[in-house]
Amino acid sequence: MASRDMGRATGATGTAGAAAAGASGVASAASRPASAIGKMEGAFFVSRNDLLQWANALLQVSLTKVEQCASGAVYCQIIDACHPGTVAMRKVNWMSRSDHEFIPNYKVLQVAFDKNRIQKHINVELLIRGRFQDNLEFMQWLKCYWERSNCPNYDPLPAREGRPLPAWAKPVGRVRTSYNEEIETAVRTKRVIARSPSDSLVGQQCPTSPSSSPVSTTNNSESDCATKGGPNHALTKSASSLRQSMASSHTTMELKNRLLSQQEELDDLRDTVDGLESERDYYFGKLREVEILCATQEAQMDPSLTVRGLLEDIQGILYAGSCNSESDHD
Repeated sequence: MASRDMGRATGATGTAGAAAAGASGVASAASRPASAIGKMEGAFFVSRNDLLQWANALLQVSLTKVEQCASGAVYCQIIDACHPGTVAMRKVNWMSRSDHEFIPNYKVLQVAFDKNRIQKHINVELLIRGRFQDNLEFMQWLKCYWERSNCPNYDPLPAREGRPLPAWAKPVGRVRTSYNEEIETAVRTKRVIARSPSDSLVGQQCPTSPSSSPVSTTNNSESDCATKGGPNHALTKSASSLRQSMASSHTTMELKNRLLSQQEELDDLRDTVDGLESERDYYFGKLREVEILCATQEAQMDPSLTVRGLLEDIQGILYAGSCNSESDHD
């Protein structure tokens, strides 16, 4: 009996120990720092569309591609949403378009990471290239960090106020909402004004002349009522025309925003084409110089020329432009 009681006590102790270990494991998992996020977290299985919807709702932007975040501006504001006031948003360049313009934004982001003790390596060289996979993984990490940070209510518009913004970073959603509210308010006011004369006409009787016949009295009263109902009809028509004009102006605004966005994309494509053309001409010139060197040596071979000497001549051609640019810079 004593041994059986001891066995039961030992089993109960083991069960309690296992439960305590499980509870401590859960507590340690819950108390992990938000920056300790591995690739097996659920956030790394979030799709591109879900990430874009989350970022657009959080920052009130209209992102259509993850690659648009490569400038680092979106990443800076997400951290500002997690820790308001700790990111120098006034230094963020939202209009940056090239790699060397992206780097200052990532410096601002790194300072914010250090200030908030976020232990996460930012691979700037990969992110500024604008590749989908690299920016997708960093965006997934930021979403998981945002979910773990218990972020307060955040208004993203003041952080971007007064800064030049691309079309996708402008608060399109809020402008539309306020515009719809203006239309509804204007139409509702016009209806109230238009309803007042008709309501007053309901309780009034059209004046009739006792000397006139019943038929003429009826005709006169109908004409008088129609005349008094004129302002009601005019106000209703005015409200309708106001709503149509505001709707047309809203359509014009949308078309202008779309045209501006397409113009920016066209400018980006032109810059890319110009860069490719200049790079093509540069390397074609180098290739042509090497070709002339080879043709000269083939026509009149220098007996003292060695393989090392030929390589040095070719390297001198290849690095001639870069050396000159460095000396000019110095």
